[in-house]
Amino acid sequence: MQLRTVPAREGLIWVQSGFRRLATQPWAALLMIVAYIVVTGFVSALPFIGLVFPLLVVQFGTIGFMQASRQIAQKQPLWPTVLLTGFRAGPQALRHMVTLAVLYTLAVLLVLGVGSLFDGGAMLRLLLLGDKPPASTIADGSLRMGAIAATLAYVPVSLAFWLAPPLVVWHAMPPVKALFYSFVLCVRNLKAFAIYAVQWLLLFLSLPTLIVLVASLLGASEALSATLSMPVVIALFLAYILSFYASYESLIGAEAATPAA
Repeated sequence: MQLRTVPAREGLIWVQSGFRRLATQPWAALLMIVAYIVVTGFVSALPFIGLVFPLLVVQFGTIGFMQASRQIAQKQPLWPTVLLTGFRAGPQALRHMVTLAVLYTLAVLLVLGVGSLFDGGAMLRLLLLGDKPPASTIADGSLRMGAIAATLAYVPVSLAFWLAPPLVVWHAMPPVKALFYSFVLCVRNLKAFAIYAVQWLLLFLSLPTLIVLVASLLGASEALSATLSMPVVIALFLAYILSFYASYESLIGAEAATPAA
């Protein structure tokens, strides 16, 4: 395993990689994400476990998306079962992935707790319970401040967990060590990740808005304009999740260790 430091422009290459791999197997990628959304949505509707299930499966989803991108790069067929990568990596890796999932859930809840210091828990109730924020939190700006505080608090969490799933599954690292390596490696390449994040933010903000604007100028209704922008949003999201592997490939290396059985 190699740990690399790359130029800032590498972040743009990661973005481009996502689009290239989406173009290779677009329908397979779409089927994969539909399966992920359907299963997550179904379990989320269940009492108790449904509240935190979307957070618990993020780490399993991450390694599944990375494996999907890896298979596309290797010209292998892609099926929704790729999402089971974290579950099929062997007993030890599965235990470590479950630990990662629990730690990630606790970390996100802590992040939302930071936001609650500013908005009185409005965002926490919105995300977990679907409760509409009180009008007062919007009017006085406390909801906005809570969102900003939570976003800033989430940055170190994101860095620690970004590369942790492949380190656990493909390199047999224990969870805490994987989190440490991921955080250090991401911090060492913070400029590349900043370029990567800004590029995706601009794409998600500009392209759907452009579609809606053009459709509106051509006389389309607001509902039709929003509908026309949906394929673009879906394509962007698919390219985004398929770009995860490019950062791993660039910073650690394409040749992964054999998972522990």
